[in-house]
Amino acid sequence: MEENIIAEIAQAEEEGAKQKAAAEERAKLLLADAERQASEILKIAETDCAILRANGMQKAEADASADYERALSLAAKEAKEYAEGLLSHTEVYVAEIVGRIAK
Repeated sequence: MEENIIAEIAQAEEEGAKQKAAAEERAKLLLADAERQASEILKIAETDCAILRANGMQKAEADASADYERALSLAAKEAKEYAEGLLSHTEVYVAEIVGRIAK
């Protein structure tokens, strides 16, 4: 009877060792697959980030260019209005100066 118990214990230990080895092999396969998936996700994320960065740069450049054109247009308008204002009063001063010279 003791021999049967010892044999059953030995058989159980052997089965346990087989299950442990199978589980370790499965864990290695799962880990390798997880690492492969993580690598693929990282590559995709890097590509997506590069695209987002490029798009962001293009949008920022377009916005800055539009802001510059608006500021330039406004400054040109203000300068033209200022010059026209000065020219509208110039005739009075020119007439006065010519009048003084002609005397």
